[in-house]
Amino acid sequence: MSVQDRPQAAAGAVPPAVLAAVRAAEPGARHRGRPLVVGIDGRSGAGKSALAAALVDVLARDRPRTGAVGLLALEDAYRGWDGLAAGLAEVADGVLGPLRRGRPGRYRAYDWHAGRVDGVRAVPPPGTPVPEVLVVEGCGAGSAVLAPSVDVLVWLEAPEPVRHRRALERDGGTWAHRWDGWAAQEQALLDERDARAAADVVVATG
Repeated sequence: MSVQDRPQAAAGAVPPAVLAAVRAAEPGARHRGRPLVVGIDGRSGAGKSALAAALVDVLARDRPRTGAVGLLALEDAYRGWDGLAAGLAEVADGVLGPLRRGRPGRYRAYDWHAGRVDGVRAVPPPGTPVPEVLVVEGCGAGSAVLAPSVDVLVWLEAPEPVRHRRALERDGGTWAHRWDGWAAQEQALLDERDARAAADVVVATG
């Protein structure tokens, strides 16, 4: 899991089908008085962080109010290399549940360098309103535990060799020995709920 700066979005990096799905779902979320939650899922190395950054940039241009579009990177909540499911459960209960009721959420952040939980993060940050749109990106964004709170789900698809190369290049190969264990946790989530099949949009990134 990346502990480096997330990639910057490239211009034109948001597929039209993704934008169309988000914009079609917005009126319903506004009617219910809660943020529109967009999940961006896919296995490691599929390109989730880059698409999420690009989507936030595009949506924020339509909403000049500060804090109108939020981004939640699930990797900040995972409980280390063996804690994918535990981190998702905390986000479901501590962040997405409250936001559905119009209240701010919070979760305990994980420090990947120190290997421990380190501090609490508020969503939205203090002093900013509940966002109109919240983009939730990371492995498990389409998992069963988050599904009730996700309005639009995007799945990114790429062949395993491509994903493996990207992930290790991104992080300097520092977690090559963790690849199989992490992939098993991803697969366990997909066995519980097939996020690719459930997605509103599937984007091939390979």
